[in-house]
Amino acid sequence: MGYKVSTYNGVMKIISGALVLVKGIQKNNNLYYYQGNAVVGVAAVTSNDDRKLKVTRLWHMRLGHVGEKSLNLLMNQGLLKGASVCKLDFCEYCVKGKQTRIKFGTAIHDTKGILDYVHSDVYLPKQLLWEAKIILLPLSMTSLEEYGYIL
Repeated sequence: MGYKVSTYNGVMKIISGALVLVKGIQKNNNLYYYQGNAVVGVAAVTSNDDRKLKVTRLWHMRLGHVGEKSLNLLMNQGLLKGASVCKLDFCEYCVKGKQTRIKFGTAIHDTKGILDYVHSDVYLPKQLLWEAKIILLPLSMTSLEEYGYIL
């Protein structure tokens, strides 16, 4: 299933057989902006550019991703220039913005002595980038700063 891409006079078309799947117009910096909405089904086709839906979606984003009820209320009052009452499509940013993160619970530390926090890997060999092995040994059991090493 091959597609043909043609560009002519600042218009790019992606064609499958006799069907134009995507049409784009060249803007600044040699970027092509796609026109229309892709209709997904058995075949992907483009429909006409729905200006009213795009203006409504733009107002939805400008107003901080406000809901449909609030948009319709503002449209009925004539406060949104160019927008008309219509159903908004799925907005990925609205869904992601409503997700919440779970906070970590507070930990309970029930240690009494200083050496209770010493990690058990202190006595095990560590590998470095050049494959040398170092073994850390405490010089004194009362001080955390004094360690000797063996290569």
